Amino acid sequence: MCSSKDSVGLRLAILMTLLLGATTTSTSAQEVDARALLEKMSAEIASLQSFVIHGDAYADARLDAGQIIEHSSKVSLRLRREPGAVRITNRDAEETKEIYFDDGSLSVYSSADNMYAQAQIPKGVESMLDYAMDEVGIESPLLEFISADVANELLQDADEVSYLEASLIRDQIYHHVGIRSPEVDVQIWISAEGRPLPGKLVITSKWEGGAPRFVAFFEWDTNPTFQRDLFEFEPPDDAVEVEFVVELQN
Repeated sequence: MCSSKDSVGLRLAILMTLLLGATTTSTSAQEVDARALLEKMSAEIASLQSFVIHGDAYADARLDAGQIIEHSSKVSLRLRREPGAVRITNRDAEETKEIYFDDGSLSVYSSADNMYAQAQIPKGVESMLDYAMDEVGIESPLLEFISADVANELLQDADEVSYLEASLIRDQIYHHVGIRSPEVDVQIWISAEGRPLPGKLVITSKWEGGAPRFVAFFEWDTNPTFQRDLFEFEPPDDAVEVEFVVELQN
């Protein structure tokens, strides 16, 4: 027979389990095809001739003393497939970093350094993606969403892809998918209601100290109206131009 104290402890443990959301892997979760969800999401994004993603982003950073802190910013991606144009913005309280692509002209600007780099490359958003990621090594977690095959970009180095059950995020239900790769782990939440578009992204750098994470929450506009000069970069009068450093391919 349980004592009154034991009974209170048991009820407390059950309550904490409910509050903290202890998870289990259900049979129904195991039956969901995570790759099929990613392919469905990818096809939906590819079908959009233009879109805007706005989001809140949070990135871990390590201080000299070893403390892990969180850095917050606003991120956005504006894309028009034909004619190909892209603008990516990452803005925090102190600086703005932007990537512009329009009519074969790629520009990257940092307000903190007041520096920019420009290059003429083949037209088309896929050309921009290849040059930015493969040739000059630009790092932006939003770049993959430019691709006409987002699933392929996410799964290139994947060791394992799994379905991690449904999640409630900001009053909407999402499918939670995990992607394990040698260097990073990716989690992506794909809307289960309406269009299968991602609402949250988490990237964990497994082998860096403290395993820092990038976390972003997304809102989508699938029928935007763009101003004519939105994708054109005009450097400030006192900005300094630098050269892109092209990475050598092995």
